[in-house]
Amino acid sequence: MFYVFNKQKICTYLVSLITVVILFCVAGAIGNENKTVQTSAGNEKLLPIYNVETNEKKVAFTMNCAW
Repeated sequence: MFYVFNKQKICTYLVSLITVVILFCVAGAIGNENKTVQTSAGNEKLLPIYNVETNEKKVAFTMNCAW
């Protein structure tokens, strides 16, 4: 199999490669900022409420979309 390269293909490949390298450099520079995130998690582990004792006949439907 033979690969044929001409000036237009070489320029296209170089521009693509340079663009990818620049994007990685910019992403790396932006991602290196020291950011701290405060969380409300303490030493206690909160558990979800699955059922509650009651005399009333009720049904609840929940969906966890973040899961």
